[in-house]
Amino acid sequence: MKNLLPILLPIFLMISFNGNCSQSFSFRNVSEIPLSEVEVLVELYYQTNGSDWLQNRNWLETNTPSSWYGITVINGHVQSINLGSNKLSGEIDVNFSALPYLEELFLYNNKITGSIPENICNLPELKLINFGYNQLTGTIPQEIGRLSTLEELILCYNNIEGEIPNSIIKLHSLKGISLSYNRLTGLLPDSVCQMKQMVLFTVSNNYLGGNLPCAFQEMENLQWLNLSNNNFSGEIPASICYLKDLTRIDLSNNQFTGNIPSEIVFLENLRFIDVTNNSLTGILPDNLHEMKNLKGFLYSNNQLAIRN
Repeated sequence: MKNLLPILLPIFLMISFNGNCSQSFSFRNVSEIPLSEVEVLVELYYQTNGSDWLQNRNWLETNTPSSWYGITVINGHVQSINLGSNKLSGEIDVNFSALPYLEELFLYNNKITGSIPENICNLPELKLINFGYNQLTGTIPQEIGRLSTLEELILCYNNIEGEIPNSIIKLHSLKGISLSYNRLTGLLPDSVCQMKQMVLFTVSNNYLGGNLPCAFQEMENLQWLNLSNNNFSGEIPASICYLKDLTRIDLSNNQFTGNIPSEIVFLENLRFIDVTNNSLTGILPDNLHEMKNLKGFLYSNNQLAIRN
C-alpha cells in the first residue's frame, strides 16, 4: 500500500473528506501553503494513522493547515511540525524535501518505526530534530552533514544501529546531540571535538568503544558530557579539564584506565562527576573539597585511593 501512495494520494486529495469532519476538506481549496506542502502533511497523516492520534484537531477538516494541530505556518510555508507524544505509529516515507522552509520537526514519544527518512537531510532551514522515544531502526544517514543550520539532534531511545557518521563535523551550528539508548557501535569520531557550539553531548547506553578523542578542549561551550554505559577504554583525556563551562561528566560503566586527571579541580562550574565501574587507578585529585559547586562525585568500583 505504501508504494501506491504517490499514485493514489492526488486522487484522495481531490475528494472532499466528510465522516466526522465538521466541514469538508478539499485539496483544491488550500491556498495558504503550496499544494506540494499540503501533500506532505496529508501523507504524514495517513502513514501514521492520523485518525488514531491523541490530538488531530482540524486535520483534513479545514482548508487552512495553520489551524491543524501541531502545524505552524509562517509567510505561506510550513515552518514547524510538532506532533510529539501524539500516538503516531507506522513507518514514515513522505517527501520531506517538499518542505524547504521547515525549521522544526518534533515527532518524539510515538511509535514510529522504520528508518530515519533520508530526505530530511535536504531541508536547508532545519534547526531542530527530535525523533526520541520511538522505535526507529537502521542507521543515522551519512547525509546528515548537509543540515548546516541544525542546532539540535535528538534520536535517543530508539534502536538505531551503525556508527556515528563522520559527516556530523559539518554541523557547525549544532548545540545539542542526544543519541543515548540505541545500538550504536564503533568509535567516537575525532571530528566531534571540533564542534565548538556544542553544549550537550550524550551518547550513553550504546556499544561505542575505543579511546576517546584527545582534543576535547575545542568543545569550548560544552556543559553536559554523558558517555556512560559503553565500551570506551584508555585514559580519560586531560583535555576535558579545559572545558570551563562543564557542569556534568558521566563516564560510568566503561573500561577507562589510568588516573583521574588532576586538572579536573580547575573546573569551577562542575556539579557532578560519575566514574563508577571502570578500571581507574591511583590517587584521587587533591583539593576536590575546594570545588565549591561540586554536589556529587561517584567513583566506586575502581582502584582509586584517597591521599593520606
